[in-house]
Amino acid sequence: MYVCRSCEQPINSASAVCPYCGADQSEPLPGEAPKPAKKRSAVKLAVGIGIVVLGMWGIIWFALPLRFENPRPAAEKSAIASLRAVQKDLAAYQNGAGSFPSTLETLGEPAVQAAQQAMSGGYGLRYTPGQIDADGNPHSYSLVAMPRNYGYRSFYTDQTGVMRATRNNRAATAQDAVINAQ
Repeated sequence: MYVCRSCEQPINSASAVCPYCGADQSEPLPGEAPKPAKKRSAVKLAVGIGIVVLGMWGIIWFALPLRFENPRPAAEKSAIASLRAVQKDLAAYQNGAGSFPSTLETLGEPAVQAAQQAMSGGYGLRYTPGQIDADGNPHSYSLVAMPRNYGYRSFYTDQTGVMRATRNNRAATAQDAVINAQ
């Protein structure tokens, strides 16, 4: 038990106010030195900050996907593979029909899948039938893969099977440099 500083009656140590005289037990008496405020240790503060920083870093590490590789090569490879797939389907169509189709939709699902593959890499495919004969059938074509991202290569191919590319911000043409694309 403690004693009230004012009336010296016995009181509970947890009492903030004396039940007998009403004196505030948390304030010092005149002439008494106030209790010094507890200082946080610098080590405890540094450890607390370190735990918070590590926790935030851990959340970011698991929440955000990390991409250390350049996506451009994979996107360009996907575009070239799409062009090659459509070229193969166009060659098969020509072998059967004796000419090329007027639209890619004529090729059906394989052409749709190739176009979707190109789109997943950030490319759009554009098919243009060439000169049309008297029967209304094209005997040549051009196929272009245009990127949606600046700095990616644009690709061009035709019935010859030669792949051409440019980094200029335009569609590739038959006059652009030949590339060795597998």
